[in-house]
Amino acid sequence: MTEPAPVQSYQLSSTGGSENATYAFTGGYLNQKGTIKNTGFTRYNLRSNTNIKKVRFGENAQYSYSEAYGMGVNTATAGEDQGEGSPIGWAYRMPTIVPVYDIQGNYAGSRGSRLGNAENPIAVLDRQKGNLSKSNFFFGNVFAEADIIDGLVARTSFGLRYENYSRIEMRYPNLEFSEGNTSNSLTEVNGYRTEWTWTNTLNYNKVFNEKHRLGILLGTEAIKSSSRETTAARNDFFLLGDPNYYYLNNGASAISNGSFGALGSLFSLFGRADYAYNDRYLASITVRRDGSSNFGPENKYGVFPAASVAWRISEEDFLKDVSWLTDLKFRAGYGETGNQRIDANQYLNRYRNSIIQSGYGMGGGNGIVAGVWQNSYANTGVKWESLKSLNLGVDFTLADGVFDGSFDWYNKKTSDMLYRVPLPATAVGGGTSPYVNIGDMSNKGVELALAYHYGRNNDKPFKFDIMANISRNVNKIVKLSDDVSEQPYGFYRSLTTSLLKVGESFGSFYGYKVAGIYQNADDVKNSPSYEGARVGGFKYADVNGDGALTPEDRTIIGDPNPDFLYSLGFNASYKNWDFAAFFNGSQGNDLYDVNRYFTDFPSFDGARSTRLLNAWSPSNPDSQIPSSYVGGSTLEYASSSYYVQNGSFFRMKNLQIGYSIPMENASKTKTGINKLRIYVSATNLFTITKYTGLDPEVGQSFDTFSAPGVDRGVYPIPRQFLIGVNLGF
Repeated sequence: MTEPAPVQSYQLSSTGGSENATYAFTGGYLNQKGTIKNTGFTRYNLRSNTNIKKVRFGENAQYSYSEAYGMGVNTATAGEDQGEGSPIGWAYRMPTIVPVYDIQGNYAGSRGSRLGNAENPIAVLDRQKGNLSKSNFFFGNVFAEADIIDGLVARTSFGLRYENYSRIEMRYPNLEFSEGNTSNSLTEVNGYRTEWTWTNTLNYNKVFNEKHRLGILLGTEAIKSSSRETTAARNDFFLLGDPNYYYLNNGASAISNGSFGALGSLFSLFGRADYAYNDRYLASITVRRDGSSNFGPENKYGVFPAASVAWRISEEDFLKDVSWLTDLKFRAGYGETGNQRIDANQYLNRYRNSIIQSGYGMGGGNGIVAGVWQNSYANTGVKWESLKSLNLGVDFTLADGVFDGSFDWYNKKTSDMLYRVPLPATAVGGGTSPYVNIGDMSNKGVELALAYHYGRNNDKPFKFDIMANISRNVNKIVKLSDDVSEQPYGFYRSLTTSLLKVGESFGSFYGYKVAGIYQNADDVKNSPSYEGARVGGFKYADVNGDGALTPEDRTIIGDPNPDFLYSLGFNASYKNWDFAAFFNGSQGNDLYDVNRYFTDFPSFDGARSTRLLNAWSPSNPDSQIPSSYVGGSTLEYASSSYYVQNGSFFRMKNLQIGYSIPMENASKTKTGINKLRIYVSATNLFTITKYTGLDPEVGQSFDTFSAPGVDRGVYPIPRQFLIGVNLGF
């Protein structure tokens, strides 16, 4: 299902200008095959930047055209969730006795007794290789500025982001699939996204008596965005295999269409004042007032101040004679920022007209009458989420740049976290529940960065740099709304993976704590048990001590937040050779492997993990893996600590070796080339981890809050080998 995936990337840039004007143009091409068969991505991009100094106006424009093909028709990123209905998910679940092809050369599949409901991933990837997504993206910005008085500059800039896209998805008959059918279908999607930003500022900068530097900035910013998408589909096309034949009007049945759109706007007033005395004492004050269309009239605006001070103590007279101290600066800062990233118009009830979804009989008749139904409910009290952050830090450089580093301590508090709390169907019917401000969260931590540089100052032929970074963050939910004691989320099949609870880390894993395996009938009888408990099945901890195992015994079973993160970098050069390596890692975090729901339990028919070869039996009583039993209680595969693993890892992220060919005689070659460097590089060369899933770098999301550390089958991280050439003219 996976294969080596070559990557081609070309970038060509040109820069130049004169005393009065400068320009820069860049063009690029990227062709990247996916590591999963019959997938890939292509992109062309152009970018220009000009600046005319005398009249002081300029522009910055960028255009790109991209194509993605294959199932999903989107760029699959390593660590991105794939889910059960994907080639990765099917590969986990397809019984190993099912071949890719049957004896007649056709695709084999799960149609048959007890083979599950996974599709043949190779068949789907082959049939949907003609799926195609196209996108045109443009970003542009123009600006103009003028001097009002000495030191005062007025500037206006207008930027536009615009994207239009189209997508064609085809579905073919799949009779080898246990839930397959003879129908085929075509879905077409067309849409656009646009956003403009208009910023106006007055900026005053002045130096007094050669020591006092003052800067004052006042400004406004308006942002408006809109998007719209139309989807249409039909089934039962006459001809198969030729994508050029597929047009919606050629489908014979099951007409489906729909569209949706979104509008949003943000308006801001802001100001900043900066002061520095002799580059020794520095201070800055900022305040913003942001108004968002996502909130109602009473909560539309939020005010977010910030302030920082710094003291370059190395400029003081009592330290100027310390020869080994090059630079030493202390920093302190406090700031508030706002978050309004929720669906628009949350303060309004929203309705939808749908012949299918809102039809109902009236007047005692059997006829269907089209109507309007409420698809989203309002919360007039929803308001800005805010982040208050206090930071203390120090930057230092020693021995004339041989050593440098920084240390930071921070304390961050997120207030009025935005979350869409699930409500029962009896309360909202078929509508969507609104966002609410559910509670507060804190993050406290430290970060240390150190670097050593050899040969930089005395121009030695051999130079190298070593950089190291380590950070620790302690996360905790400090408050939930008065009517919310705890909030489970991360719903997947019958599992609930994550929990928000006061005093616990954000995204903590939630479920039963495995206490062992029931060894015999007396063990089941004399231990806390649940309905359907059996010999060879999971025994859970009786957390509340009531002598029975019930949902009230669910507790925190893991923490996706690491004890610390770290990285290590190394750069070296010798004459014309250069070398670079980068490593990163995470220590102390847990991962929740949802895939075990399919591979280790009889929740669905299909493939089973080789772990079950070591499952509990009377002759293997020490095993912590339950015996497989189709008639077992559903509580056996409920969310539990069995799904949780150590997610720590250490990875060699990048390695590059390059050689610059001497070009002293470039003028004699008449090529105009003044720089020529050849390099080879590799990414993700190795990973050291105890995690048994595809990749320990998992980034998942459910609902509104992200469910960190939950692995639902991630796109595999590729090991890449690159050969490149840098040319300069």
